[in-house]
Amino acid sequence: MRRFRPNLIPPLEHGERVIYWLVAVFLMLGALFYLGYTVRDVYAIYRNGDYTGGTLTLLNGSLLTLMLAQIVYTTLNFLETGVLQIEPVLVVGIIGAVRRILVITAMLSAKGEENALVFNHAMAELGYLAAVTLVLAVSVFLIRYRRET
Repeated sequence: MRRFRPNLIPPLEHGERVIYWLVAVFLMLGALFYLGYTVRDVYAIYRNGDYTGGTLTLLNGSLLTLMLAQIVYTTLNFLETGVLQIEPVLVVGIIGAVRRILVITAMLSAKGEENALVFNHAMAELGYLAAVTLVLAVSVFLIRYRRET
């Protein structure tokens, strides 16, 4: 006698797609809200005359918004093709590392840090971030090179 075994794979796959769509929508909404929040904050900071702080906030917020948008792009691309593309994920890593590098250097130049320990820590972090950025950029290059051959 044959046992009844329902095939749960199609409904689960449909549920997975719904989750990806919801995540993409919420990430996009989050990116838009964060960009609006950043613009509001930058305006207030500039109005108070703190141009360095405003520029840092603008830089930080804009790059974080760009990272969120890139994640949405990766999610939508996965929904279209069914294949996870690694290059957009690497680009998010590069943007994140560059964002942190820019924020650290801007904060160091704005504060003129006198504490040697804090300065050395910041220099070490900048070195690690530069190495990570280089590795990620080489990875993107190799992926593109492999795709072309």
